[in-house]
Amino acid sequence: MKWDGHLSRWFGSRMQVDGKRVLVIGSQYGPEILWALRNGAEHVVGLDPEGCAPDALRIALQRLGLSARCDAFEMIAATTHDVREIGTFDYVMSNNVFEHVRGLSHTLASLQRFLPAPGARIVIFADPLFLSSHGHHLRVGPWQHLTMTQDELRMMVPPRQWEAYRAELNGMTITSFLEAVREAGLILLDLGVVPDREVKKFTEIWPKLPPGLRPMDLCLEGVVCTLAFPSNLAD
Repeated sequence: MKWDGHLSRWFGSRMQVDGKRVLVIGSQYGPEILWALRNGAEHVVGLDPEGCAPDALRIALQRLGLSARCDAFEMIAATTHDVREIGTFDYVMSNNVFEHVRGLSHTLASLQRFLPAPGARIVIFADPLFLSSHGHHLRVGPWQHLTMTQDELRMMVPPRQWEAYRAELNGMTITSFLEAVREAGLILLDLGVVPDREVKKFTEIWPKLPPGLRPMDLCLEGVVCTLAFPSNLAD
């Protein structure tokens, strides 16, 4: 339930899920599935390479008086590249996942087989982007992953956090994400951004950052957008 406000804010105006089939990329323990079902989705499939037991989600639905919806979802341990045939969807949604995905354009292009119909849409929210003040996903200060050496940074965080920082982030920026959208052959229907929470401190930190970085990539924390393939726009 703690994600409900966030999901309604960023996805609610972009997805009319009532009576629709929804595919969730990176479903984890299922907050996006729960949100879609609470908003009337006909059926929701969650994909996550690590998988997740559905019991907690069923309990949440029962507590909300939605026991009848417990058969309206699936959670599958797979990626968009290796999942079995799961049918087609009206929407694909992904929340705070694409900053971890390897091969952005390839993954985006792989969504086309799930969205053959006119009107189908992809809605993505990603935050924080890697070069933003907290893009490190670590408990360190703003932009310290860029102003400190890797050895200095490693000494400041627990081993598991360091492993996640090194292995689970793809370095995505607003620039690289939009390039991947273009390479995947997608159309950008709308674009929203989240300004960096530390932007007022940027002029102070800017002289300490490595040369060659672009202020736009450094000062945008998140991105949200609606995408479609050309075939989704046909009458």
